[in-house]
Amino acid sequence: MRFFLIYIIRFFFTALVLILISFDCLYSQEEGSKIDLKNVNVATKRLPTIFLFGEEYTTRDRDELLRAILKSQFYRPDLEIVINLQEFISKRSFNFRHKGPVDITIDGKRLRNQNKYNTASLYGQGGDSQLLKLINKVKNVRIDSSLNGVLERRILKKEIKSINDQIAKLLENTKVEIENDTVFVAEKSQEKALKKFYRIKNKQEKKLNDTKLIEINIISN
Repeated sequence: MRFFLIYIIRFFFTALVLILISFDCLYSQEEGSKIDLKNVNVATKRLPTIFLFGEEYTTRDRDELLRAILKSQFYRPDLEIVINLQEFISKRSFNFRHKGPVDITIDGKRLRNQNKYNTASLYGQGGDSQLLKLINKVKNVRIDSSLNGVLERRILKKEIKSINDQIAKLLENTKVEIENDTVFVAEKSQEKALKKFYRIKNKQEKKLNDTKLIEINIISN
């Protein structure tokens, strides 16, 4: 009987020890799987990107760029844009430069030259608040060549060349006198024809300068 009691006590003692060891191992495993965020180098927030001619680039100044473009007279031929970009994979940095007017579309709708973002006299702080609201919602920005602009520019160049050829041909058969950068034509009919050609040429050259070769697509939804 005494031997039997000793055996039972040893059995329970051994079982208790095994339970304690198992619990300690389980606790150690749980402790090892915990992550202390204070000591972890969490990845920084992804920089905003711009798709330039189909390729994705990062740019820290995207919001400032959008703000400046939307508040500008982006339809003017003397507009200049400089964007600091970094290649998404190689991280190589470079500048994208463009001079000339641009087309802007927001969620598929073409932005008018005079609009709520660049007409401060009409909208004041209201325009600024709407601009900030738009920028905060921007999900994607794409800068691409304007196919319509490229085709229109090609046609205008051909028309201007044709007009220059007609002017040159007319001048070959016309008695012309030049005095202080002023052209005098003897025959009134030829003078009238020259003025007409120059008037058309100036009009087409203005269209050429106003042609938008770049379009900026802003997507916010």
